[in-house]
Amino acid sequence: MMFRRPRLGALLAGLVALAATTTGALHAHAVVVEKIVAVVGDRAILLTDLHVRARPFLSQLHPRCPIGTPQCIPAENKIYTQLLERMVDEELEGQAAKRASINVTAKDVDATLERIAQMNSLTQAQLFADIGRQSGMTDGEYRQEIRQQIIEGKLMQRVVQSQIRITRQDVEEMFARMVERERHILLYQASWIVLPIGASPTTESLNARLREAAEIVRMARGGSEFSELARKYSQDSRTREDGGDLGVRAPTGSPAALSGQQKLLAEPLEKEALRLALGQVSEPFRFKDAVVVMRIANRQPSRYTSFNAAENEMSQRVQTEKLDKAKQKWLKDLRRRTHVDVRFL
Repeated sequence: MMFRRPRLGALLAGLVALAATTTGALHAHAVVVEKIVAVVGDRAILLTDLHVRARPFLSQLHPRCPIGTPQCIPAENKIYTQLLERMVDEELEGQAAKRASINVTAKDVDATLERIAQMNSLTQAQLFADIGRQSGMTDGEYRQEIRQQIIEGKLMQRVVQSQIRITRQDVEEMFARMVERERHILLYQASWIVLPIGASPTTESLNARLREAAEIVRMARGGSEFSELARKYSQDSRTREDGGDLGVRAPTGSPAALSGQQKLLAEPLEKEALRLALGQVSEPFRFKDAVVVMRIANRQPSRYTSFNAAENEMSQRVQTEKLDKAKQKWLKDLRRRTHVDVRFL
């Protein structure tokens, strides 16, 4: 959201003139001096601007913790700190847009609002009402937010987007990352084969177990039924008769784990399970006093059914990621070339 910033020289001159009218102790009046929290070029960001910008965020915070209480102050300070940094970036963008003769009219804002409303099957009045309920923003504040987004979009197209190149390798790597990230929220069912080695195995006994486990892996990958191999070779009495089945588990930090709906595996086992694709058999690895082989017997279906089906989404994700990195670099360069003095932090 952009605010009309006073030029620093004019602001200071006005304060000096105001102070000059208050000379004489008997006739002095209290002078309210507006606090400057940041200076960007020759523009000042005022504390009142920051308070206005923070109001919608604080309104969402304070129902969860009373204003000014010790437990709430760190969260309030974080909001002010992040917003002030954002306002500095927006001022830099606004000055760059002015130099580039980029203008945003009321019609531009109206057209964007209309598109947003239509995408959500709402009228503009309903959109403003929803935004007000969710964020506490007034209609004017939301329009100003949209205006800033349009300015930023035009700047990125002109200054940054031409620098971005997307390769097929970028898209394939993004697909792999998203599939791997998704595994950390999907329920899974693992099986294992446990070969004890004791608390202090000799090198000879450990190597013998590793060779035995490697042969089990070879058989499992060659087509032998994992559950039958578990019944034959595993020495874990709790799971052997069930073919090594460890049951359905949730990854740490997933919704099912946080809600307590599903149990977790021990961290080393979970780490291995999350590396494995559905049906894949692990290499042998040590876990406590045993050598273990794992297999993922089942996993919740991925929404990424194939690379081809997800290619457009992955391309968009790559573009967004590269655009954000280029934008941050551009802003960093702008800050280096512009006098920026942040005083609130």
